Amino acid sequence: MLHAVPSPPAEVPPAPARIVTGLYLRCLREAQHIRLEQAARAVGVSEPAVSRWERAKSPVRPDALGTLLRLYGVAGDQARFLVGSLPPQGYDRRKHEEKGGGRRAPHDCWGDVARGEATARHIAVMRLASEVVQYCLQVPAGLRTEDYQRIVLDPAVCIIPDEPVLGLPSWVHGVDWAERQRRTVLLDETVLTRGRGDNPAMVADQLLHLARLVRRERCDGEGLSIRILPMAQVLFIHTVGATAEVTLHGHRMTVTVGLSPTYETGSGAARIISAGLREAADAAWSREATYKALVSAAADMERRAAS
Repeated sequence: MLHAVPSPPAEVPPAPARIVTGLYLRCLREAQHIRLEQAARAVGVSEPAVSRWERAKSPVRPDALGTLLRLYGVAGDQARFLVGSLPPQGYDRRKHEEKGGGRRAPHDCWGDVARGEATARHIAVMRLASEVVQYCLQVPAGLRTEDYQRIVLDPAVCIIPDEPVLGLPSWVHGVDWAERQRRTVLLDETVLTRGRGDNPAMVADQLLHLARLVRRERCDGEGLSIRILPMAQVLFIHTVGATAEVTLHGHRMTVTVGLSPTYETGSGAARIISAGLREAADAAWSREATYKALVSAAADMERRAAS
């Protein structure tokens, strides 16, 4: 059963820098086995206050953010970048709209340009989101065979890895996929034929692995759903490229990765991408059609490998 892609919420969402930074604080704290009580004591606030910061339910003060980052071992340019990325105290996006600020307020879009940590934060966002809807041009993280992943994450061709690899901050290696994550993966139809000239046997194994995942999908709409998005009809999402919409602690946010991860909430651009993903989900092949296409493409790859 394909997950229904929810419509954008009516409330004004937090700035994406706040959402990602809050998640980062939680990951750092848990990786170092620091209790909420210890973090709260360090900044002189209550445990619920720290919890709200981590869930982006309330804005963290710049001085408190700096203190927590130092407690967790983050300093220098990295800490200054995060503190400087947050909206100023008292920022109200609705006031910007009332003044005719256009379709994108100043803090609706955030590019996380801190190398290493930015990649790790992106991995954490994708793994810990309660809901993920993503359009992919290749098989994404968490769905790959070992051989396929080795090729995808080859440092010679992979600029920004989407899985924890050597060289990334140690904390991200302990971030597991959310146990009850609802994830809809819309695979571009070209995934069925890509890689013919490289290693068709390896691609065949990957396609059969995806087919098995499709067969194991739950009927109640929970968990993972994989669908093929055909090229017969050119959709808006085809012009955008690989992108995703995630939900973290009830906050919806679009995610794209170019030279660095970019996050967006609340803007007209974010709403257009969200609508584009819903359109793509409606246009994707059914579960049965996706399964048959994967099995057929795998058989074609196997024939090529044997010839």
